Amino acid sequence: MDDSFAIINDPRMETESASSMKQHEQTEEIPVKLLYSKSKVYIHPSTNTSDFIPGFLSIVEKASHDYLVAWTPEALIPSKDLEAFVQVDINPQEEVESSIMIPSVPEEHTLYAISVALDTLHSLVIKPPSFSKWYGSLILNFKSGQSSGPYWFHDDESKSTMLQKKTQGGKFTANDDGQVRWGGDEFVERLGQLVKVIKSSEVENLYLVGTEADQEEIRQTMAASRQKKAVYPPTPKQENVFESAQMDPFVATLKEARWNILEKLSRVTKFSRDAAVSILNSPATRPFVPRDVQDLCRNETVRRTVDDYDSARIFLAKWAAGLAAQSETSAPRERKYRNVGVWGHGWEEDTALGVFEVLNSENDFSIPTHTRTKPVTEAAWRSYFDEDGKLSVGEPTVRKHIFRGGLDPAVRKEAWLFLTGVYPWNSTAVERHLIDVDRREAYQSLKNRWSQDESHRNSSHFQDQKHRIDKDVHRTDRTVDIYVDESMPNPDPIMNVGTNENLEILKCILVTYNEFNTELGYVQGMSDLLSPLFAVIGEEPLAFWAFSGFMDRMKSNFYTDQSGMHKQLLTMDLLLQFMDPSLYKHFQRTDSCNFFFCFRWLLVWFKREFPWKDMLTLWEVLWTDYLTDQFHIFVALSILDQHRDVIIEYLKNFDEILKYTNDLSMTINLQETLQRAEILFYQFKQRVEAVDNKREQLQHAISSKSGLNEQEIAVTKNDLSKLPQVNELLKEILASSYADKAAANEKQLA
Repeated sequence: MDDSFAIINDPRMETESASSMKQHEQTEEIPVKLLYSKSKVYIHPSTNTSDFIPGFLSIVEKASHDYLVAWTPEALIPSKDLEAFVQVDINPQEEVESSIMIPSVPEEHTLYAISVALDTLHSLVIKPPSFSKWYGSLILNFKSGQSSGPYWFHDDESKSTMLQKKTQGGKFTANDDGQVRWGGDEFVERLGQLVKVIKSSEVENLYLVGTEADQEEIRQTMAASRQKKAVYPPTPKQENVFESAQMDPFVATLKEARWNILEKLSRVTKFSRDAAVSILNSPATRPFVPRDVQDLCRNETVRRTVDDYDSARIFLAKWAAGLAAQSETSAPRERKYRNVGVWGHGWEEDTALGVFEVLNSENDFSIPTHTRTKPVTEAAWRSYFDEDGKLSVGEPTVRKHIFRGGLDPAVRKEAWLFLTGVYPWNSTAVERHLIDVDRREAYQSLKNRWSQDESHRNSSHFQDQKHRIDKDVHRTDRTVDIYVDESMPNPDPIMNVGTNENLEILKCILVTYNEFNTELGYVQGMSDLLSPLFAVIGEEPLAFWAFSGFMDRMKSNFYTDQSGMHKQLLTMDLLLQFMDPSLYKHFQRTDSCNFFFCFRWLLVWFKREFPWKDMLTLWEVLWTDYLTDQFHIFVALSILDQHRDVIIEYLKNFDEILKYTNDLSMTINLQETLQRAEILFYQFKQRVEAVDNKREQLQHAISSKSGLNEQEIAVTKNDLSKLPQVNELLKEILASSYADKAAANEKQLA
């Protein structure tokens, strides 16, 4: 190839070439040859993935045996030079020329760029990928005592991964020498061809470069001679240095499984572990699948890796969601929720209402945030009541505090009896005692209807309902302490399992409710709603009445015609259209607008989505009806909002979306979900007001015709037709709220 050289330079470094460039006002080129290039080597200024800066790690030759090591942000590389970086990245054996690099990026990008002479390097700190760090990293230590980096090798994004079928970065494919590659060891191997590199015998992950490596080799040789009483001539092998920079073989196996298998099966819509292995082992497919992939599929580690997903896209979606969650967790509060709802996803371009108008409407000039705080303590709870045990701060205020923080377990029983309607909010302590007595007697009377009527108990209808209840109870919350034991003989001879007193109480409550509400009866799923109530309240009669109060608001979920669930799913449909049109369109493309993936969430109020303790907090938050009695819809919207980018990017059909959302069970962060749900509600309210205001303005302009010509009126009518529709179901969301009452109450007390 042509031996003429072009320059690669970083504008932040006062190297000789940079000074020369400035002196010649970038009119004279200093010859430089690009020897090595690695794409998608990132700087991580923070733990937020949106702050990560991608770049190229490179080695260049200014003149014969005069080398530079550089890291350059992608944004600093002109498009005309990018091809050279990509070419060397894809073909490591090539050396190509590159033209002058001109700085044209924001200040924060240039702060991390470097371009330093190889002879100024003292050592490298190299950490291969591990279980705790999926990406390997490199730190450059200089003889001056300074360091740069760490630089993180995002091998799964590298050009060499995506464009080349040879051993490179994130491919993790075994080379002829049997080694498994990643970006960092490639850099060590290439550097070792230019200068001596040797692993330190004293400091883990430290590699000495140049003269330091020579000195270390001499020291190691002398130490060996003292032990063996003989001096052996040094026989350095760069391959040994390369091998020592390799990732752990087990980590390599997982990476190999994660990416190599997914690449081969990425177009398969749906498969299980057994099906995938069957496909790869089939005589028909064997000629097209490398033997190493077939071996990996038979490996038990890989079997466990692919066991929990039905398609490659689902697996990739889970992985991407995990990275996003880590980033969100560590983001500063003032920036954390900038990606929620309208501010994170924007507004449809063809609407007459812009994001600017939503943010700067007359009703609210600020971007709302959440009000989550600590749980209501026992001391705080007691302070809400006067000496007669009657609320002195007002019901809306108490609901506000519970909504914002939930309840301490010490006050949960009493508070739940208020929240489920057993106790009136304006009752005194004496009145609540009388309520307890009355409710116990009423419950016993209801229970006697079936427990003391043998002929009724022997009826086929009763037997059928009772058996259904028994089966469901024995499948409900069996890991919770009070429901674990099975040492008691089961009174039902058909049931071939043991039981305990608490399980039998659940059965009695559900059978009694079946007799109490004959129109609805017992429906599968009710045991899920009762179990936490009894676990918290701990008393059969009061737990029954709390369950009855809870069912007053949940019974429509269990109608045989599913009208209640249909209404909620339709509300979800309309709300998502209104709040996130892009995600809604993706659901349309994937035949997911039936929102069946939300069915379980709404049916039993996320009972199976959150760990037990989190679920208790969630329920008491929802019971407050503080912002709306449909806040559970915003909890569902919050979960979708957290995962919307992953869903749009990776999941391409209904089965995948259903599988992905079901697999979120027990992995969802409650506080993050509640925070986001609250913000989404404020955005929804703000957006409804902005739409109403805009519609009023446009209608007034059309009706008054003040100063408008025919063309302007036509444009105004067109704008009016483009406004989002606020359906009656959406208006119902804002119909009931304790928030305004709480604010007025507190203002009055002040």
